[in-house]
Amino acid sequence: MSEPSQAEPPLGMLDPPRSSAVSETHSHVASSAAAGKSTRLALPQSRRMRLCELGYEDIPRLSSLFAQTKMHPLLLDSPTRFIDVAAVVACVHRLYATSQGLGAWLAETLDGAFVGLFSLLPIEGSADVEIHVRLKPEAWGRWYAIEGTQLLCRQAFEVVGLPRLFGYCHPDQQRVRRIMEHFGFRDRGLCEHRRQIAHCYELDAETWRERSAIVAH
Repeated sequence: MSEPSQAEPPLGMLDPPRSSAVSETHSHVASSAAAGKSTRLALPQSRRMRLCELGYEDIPRLSSLFAQTKMHPLLLDSPTRFIDVAAVVACVHRLYATSQGLGAWLAETLDGAFVGLFSLLPIEGSADVEIHVRLKPEAWGRWYAIEGTQLLCRQAFEVVGLPRLFGYCHPDQQRVRRIMEHFGFRDRGLCEHRRQIAHCYELDAETWRERSAIVAH
């Protein structure tokens, strides 16, 4: 999860390709740009926000987002160079094609203003998935993290059909921990995650369904 001091999306899972793969990414970006703006596929939207698939035209906004928030206590650093961010977008596109519902999505207000990045990405070495949110500083404290987390949980349990979902945050990130608890994530305590100490949270599908039924009534 992420917000003012939130953990960022696990882009380390999507390490930028090296050597010859970098040249391939350059070519892919160039061909995509020549073809024009990519077609966006959107997830179900909230009352103020929608999540859309990433395109190569989003690289400048992603670079700016990562640069704006990298000074806060995060679980990972993110790339800011154009080619490295382009490689991340390429990896996300592969995930769209192979995972049947996982990925990273650009968050926009309904009138098109950029809010941040939300993601559901595989946890390396397991069959599990983790949820992450990273917002522009101007969007902090405006409930976008709540709305986006609702959309991601719906995607995880109702579309992908996951049995459970994990979230990790820096131990000092009290706001993120409150968001986790709001959605019924159980605190599994401290653990080592991506070579750092983090709080681990878990939400199972049954808890999600029960809480959703209560809210619906």
